Amino acid sequence: MRVRRILPVASGKGGVGKTTFATNFALALSRVAPTVLVDLDTGTSSVRNTIDAPVERDLYHFFRRGEPLERCLTRLPERLDPKGSFGNFAYVAAPRHAMEEFTVLSDEHRIRLMRAIGSLPAEYVVLDLRAGLEPNVLDFLPHSNSGILVFTPHHPAATMAAGDIVKALLFRKLRLLFATDGPLSGSAKRGQLRAVNDLLDRVEDAYDENIPNLDTFLRELLEAFGEVTLVEALAENVASFGVYFVLNLFDGVRESFEGAVAPFIRALQEHVSSQLMVHNLGWIVTSPEVHQANCERFPIVLRETPGEQRKDPVLDELDRLAASVGLMRPPARKAHVVDYLLAIDRSRALIEQLEVLQAMHRDISTFQVRDNFAYIARRAIHLLDTLPADRFGQRKLLTPLELFQHLVASAGAGTTAGEG
Repeated sequence: MRVRRILPVASGKGGVGKTTFATNFALALSRVAPTVLVDLDTGTSSVRNTIDAPVERDLYHFFRRGEPLERCLTRLPERLDPKGSFGNFAYVAAPRHAMEEFTVLSDEHRIRLMRAIGSLPAEYVVLDLRAGLEPNVLDFLPHSNSGILVFTPHHPAATMAAGDIVKALLFRKLRLLFATDGPLSGSAKRGQLRAVNDLLDRVEDAYDENIPNLDTFLRELLEAFGEVTLVEALAENVASFGVYFVLNLFDGVRESFEGAVAPFIRALQEHVSSQLMVHNLGWIVTSPEVHQANCERFPIVLRETPGEQRKDPVLDELDRLAASVGLMRPPARKAHVVDYLLAIDRSRALIEQLEVLQAMHRDISTFQVRDNFAYIARRAIHLLDTLPADRFGQRKLLTPLELFQHLVASAGAGTTAGEG
């Protein structure tokens, strides 16, 4: 088995529920294919504190004891998964205690870990990255999309920081693409490439208001050089860059849109580009059950409640009105409950999204939070099965040098935007 897709989960700042999402999302994906969650928040060991399972080996044993990463996998104990419904799930825990050697990984450690992640016995690998922007985060993110960004209406600074991640990723790629000895050096003059890099400096400079984003940058290049190869390469790479996000702690359409989604989109348009492809993968409602599950280290996705009848607020109101006038409504036949997390049909992922969406709209019960993850999983599975590997997540983790070499090779083959 080879890793088919690596899906990093990131956030600009802490406190947005990133680890909660990454853990439950990986569990949901494991319903259709072997999935491994890797805790790369090596300073806090967050996943270990979210799942109540005995960890025999973790990243400490990988780095210090020379254990293969696949021998550092932890499976769910029977008490968390009594029916074996999530037998395809495993995770790699971060070291139990904070150690400087692992909190800030050296280049050698990062490269070694990248190689090992690509060899894990899984179809999907979900990476729970630490919050913020640093090499320990950026080097594990894709070069043609954002991975999955998590933010919330309750943390405006985190929403803006998520936009900074997009900007950092895109600019890192453009720096390599337009390097004077880079992929376009054979089709553009050195002076043109130097001019492009000078302009990139000004776009990246938040204090220079003359070139606020890549759209203005592109217009400047068109005026200076016309429709030459480097201008086309810039337009193609910006337009093909995918931004994927999940809104956590959703507390109402209007509040969440105005408090998180709209500011995020505006920040991208004003400071990066209005041409980016932005996708909302779904949302997780605010729920005390999720908090309780985290406290008990029993992820909400694992909490099956078969046979529980879904609440119908319309019928409840009819019952109340009937009782007020002395009438009794005949007892309704128990509805068949579909556990949408245990019934994912990979071939019908797109169609089933609508079914789960309808269930979420008609249901106000605690089951809804699990349905949120069921919906997001189907959204992700459809994208994974239909998009090229570089458009959502990535097939392989690349070091900066490998990324540079990949871009050079792609440019030679006429595919600078992605993996081809």
